[in-house]
Formats: sequence, C-alpha cells, structure tokens
Amino acid sequence: MKRILFISSNIHTPWGGSEVLWYKSALFLQTQATGVAVCVIARKWPHTPRHIQEIKDAGGTVYTLPMHPTTPVEYVKGKLLGPVEKRRKKLLQKIAPDLLVHSMGKAFEGSDWMHIAAELSIPYVNLVQLASELQWPSNDEVDQYRDAYRSARCNCFVAKRNMELVCKQLGMELESAAVVRNPINVARRILPYPDTTDGFYLALPAQLVPIHKGQDILFEVLAQDKWKARPFYLHLYGAGEHEKSLRYYCHYLGLKNVLFKGYATNIEELWENNHLLVMSSRMEGLPLTLVEAMACGRAAVLTDVAGMNELVHEGETGFLAEAVTVDSFDDALERAWQAREQWQQMGIDAANRLQEHIPFDPVEEFSRLLLAQL
Repeated sequence: MKRILFISSNIHTPWGGSEVLWYKSALFLQTQATGVAVCVIARKWPHTPRHIQEIKDAGGTVYTLPMHPTTPVEYVKGKLLGPVEKRRKKLLQKIAPDLLVHSMGKAFEGSDWMHIAAELSIPYVNLVQLASELQWPSNDEVDQYRDAYRSARCNCFVAKRNMELVCKQLGMELESAAVVRNPINVARRILPYPDTTDGFYLALPAQLVPIHKGQDILFEVLAQDKWKARPFYLHLYGAGEHEKSLRYYCHYLGLKNVLFKGYATNIEELWENNHLLVMSSRMEGLPLTLVEAMACGRAAVLTDVAGMNELVHEGETGFLAEAVTVDSFDDALERAWQAREQWQQMGIDAANRLQEHIPFDPVEEFSRLLLAQL
C-alpha cells in the first residue's frame, strides 16, 4: 500500500479556493486508486472543516498540524513538547509517506516542509496556486527556496505565467515543472442570460482581501461620475477580515450601487442573476471564479495578471486591463460598457473557449500526475 500525504500551507483560514484541487485529488485517490492510502496533516480548528471531514469519511487518515504557539497556554505546552520544526519532522517520520503533496497558497511559503522532506528523502510535489510581483523571496529566503524547488519531484503551477514568474524570482529554470488546472465546480452549461430591463449586474465573487483581489481599485473606478450615472449594480460575494474597511471605503466614496451580498454557496444561482464578471486582482493564479463564470456563459473584465489571458481573449470573451491601476481598469471596463449588447454572445464564446482549454477532468489529471511520481 502506497501512502500519499497531503499538506496545505494555507493555515490561516479553514477553507479557500486554493484548497479545492488538492482535497478533491485526495478524495479521488482514496476512493478510486488501487493500492493507495491518503493521509493529511491539517490544522485543528474549533469545528472540523467540511473538506477534512470528507477525507476522513472516505477512509483517509488525518493528523494534527504542530503549530507555533499563539497563547500563553500554547507557549507552555510548546516548551514541554519541543520546537515545532522538530515535532513536524517526527510526524513525517512517523507517517513515512511514499509521496508528499505540498499545496502552496502562494509561491513562497511552507519551505520548512520541503526541507524536512528532502532531509528525510521523502519525494514531494509542490502545487503552487499563486505567484505575485508583490511577493519576492528575501536575501535570507531565496537560496532556501531555490534548493526546495530544485529538490521537488515536480513543481505544479495553475498558470504558465506563474511558473515563469517564479523562475524569474528565483533566477533559475525549473526542470521538473508542469501546468495543472483547478477543478470546475459547476455544471458545464450556459445559463440563461438575465433580463437587462432594470440595468446590468456585475459580480465579483472573491474573498474581501484588497491586497489580493483589488476591490479598492474597482471602487475607485466606479466612484467616477460617469459610472455613478449608469444603470448598473456591482454585487460583491464573499467575506473576509477586511470587509468592514471595504464597507467604510465604499461609503466614503459615495457608492450607492455597490452591494455586499455575503458568501455565495450556489455559484450557478449567482450567475443566473448577474451579467458580467469583474476582477481587479493584484495577484492571482488561474482563479476558480473566472473558470466558473466562463463555464456558466459569462464574459469578464479582468486585470491581466497571472493566467487571466490564458483563457480570456480581449474583445472576444472579455476585456483585459493592461496594468493593475485605476486608469487601466477604467479603460477596460469602458470598453466592456460600450460593448454591453454583446455580453451574452461573448459569454457563450467564453464557455466554448473554456471547453477548448480545459476539456478534461482536472482532478483526475492531477491525480494521475501524482501516481506517476510513485
């Protein structure tokens, strides 16, 4: 029996879009692959996250992640148990996996797991969900990450441009690298286009984290008099630790047509009620939000970062802002507005384009890549 261990470096929130591919692949391997047992090292939360419970229910083994102390009680307990790094190494030795899958929310985090795995001669695969010009490795980190990426059995990126950016930031080619895709969580069917009698509805389903998703850029575009006078509404779907400050900024700018809708659980219902995706992101991989919108038959206005232009073609399936600035995004949104009578057909073309680029099941594809490393 081969043991595949999954570790996610996303330990700040129980769930996020970066978790979908590794968790669904873990489920697939546990239930569909012969001679494979799945293990997970996960942070202990007050309530077990749904995806971790699903892996447990499928027969996978879940271990508790040793964490750095954040309270006096944890500090005392840590003194008795020993340094976190040593406890993590002992845990890996105990599990003794045949392959470690290291899911990285961003390109430069979790180097300790990579180094421990290399030290113990455990083969590992990195799955990188995001890279950004805003996050470069420091002098103290860059050599560690060069070694860590070089030692990986395979480095997987969800966008080709992210892979190229990491090569640039490390100053090296990654010989063992691959581009993989995130799964599509909606049915691949074009939804009916909403009526436009009462105006146009733009949607941004994303965590309320402006350093990542750039909601502030979008707000500043929409604060112009020309946008305030137009018959449209922006629906923000999501939650996050910056929601209150974004609400204050929205009020400060006098935006009456921006509505905070909360976290959306039904993506298809969301797109049944909105005409266009808008994403003013500062950094991305290849976001599920874009893939889901295209699968439902919706065009998009996006900043041209990471993998956005791998799926969206200017003026055909959406509009791309050349730079992550207010002026550039305003230009892209203006081009979209002038072409608003074409949004429905552009959405249909977007769904067809998505089928050309992702005709396969990304979960099964990634799972087979992992099995090939055993």
